[in-house]
Amino acid sequence: MRAVDKDLLMKLRRYLRILRHEQGRIRLGYRIGAVGVLRQMQGQAGSSLLDAIEGVQRVAVSPLTFTLTIHYDPEIIQPSWWETMVQESEAAAREVLDQIRLA
Repeated sequence: MRAVDKDLLMKLRRYLRILRHEQGRIRLGYRIGAVGVLRQMQGQAGSSLLDAIEGVQRVAVSPLTFTLTIHYDPEIIQPSWWETMVQESEAAAREVLDQIRLA
């Protein structure tokens, strides 16, 4: 993964909290500060950087409820990685990012 991608994901994590996590699906709440980061993550064709992560099957952003729902393959992305990315230290989150691959 390119450094700029990691930097955007690290910037986004500051605004997230886990609302519900079931294996294969995580729902995150985000604060208003995440809107700018989510816009930066949008690609030329309207797809998000999150969609480009190997194992991510679908991403849904709801601006009305300030939620981000990610459906993923737990065989590729370990469920514990999400908790680490959102709730643990920056160093721990970067270690997880080093294991994630782009599709």
